[in-house]
Amino acid sequence: MFHETDVRALQPGLTAFPDDVFVPEQRWLAAHLLPLISIDLGILRPHLAGTAAHMLCPIEPWEGYIGNGTEHRHNAYAAHNWFAFELTQDNRYRFLGNEGYFHCAPEHERTFAQNPYAKQHVAAMRESYVKARAYFEATGRLASYSLYGDGEAWETAYLDRLGGEICHGNWTGHPLPPAAFVLTDEAGAYQKGGLTYRHDSSDLVDDGVRITYKGKSFFFVASVAGYNWCATGADSILLFYEPENRIALFTFDWT
Repeated sequence: MFHETDVRALQPGLTAFPDDVFVPEQRWLAAHLLPLISIDLGILRPHLAGTAAHMLCPIEPWEGYIGNGTEHRHNAYAAHNWFAFELTQDNRYRFLGNEGYFHCAPEHERTFAQNPYAKQHVAAMRESYVKARAYFEATGRLASYSLYGDGEAWETAYLDRLGGEICHGNWTGHPLPPAAFVLTDEAGAYQKGGLTYRHDSSDLVDDGVRITYKGKSFFFVASVAGYNWCATGADSILLFYEPENRIALFTFDWT
């Protein structure tokens, strides 16, 4: 099984700052999601060569989970801390949720306008992304202009992990994925002294974690910290793919 960590070189099949990753009828997705890197899945599964999934960094949230406060726009594919896309045959994403899932959607304009912190956050995310792209175009390397730095370019990894098994983490516990997806923990848990402990999972495939859609399993594609590319973001953006139905699924780990 292909597995690489701290990916700092663009091997064939990896394309940084990809363009035109959303279906034409959903170009509004560019107002909410920043394309980081495209990954030819043939790197991980040779029979999927030519199928490219795209790592994205949401501009939101500025507090809490993405999807907090827009529950009336959640559905079976987009809810707290999770959302999904269909990958078309020409390798573009079709969002399976509603635009109102995002706080920056036009229908929430009045609420957004009254939140100066939200506007500052969005501006910082976009500005840092533009700077990172310009640095890449000038040097061929990735640098972050993270809020956690000193304002200068800080060279970082394109991906923290590429391929390998699913790893259990904070993201597996709460919140659970939206209704279209089933997450099971085959390790199980036990109670001791009023506390819950997870059984050892070292001998289990994918650390005992299984995610399915219509009974078909996802595999792990890649993960990266949002602040490797942008001003801030999740400690780990996680991307999974289910090849039969061509579903790309995102969730986020906050340490």
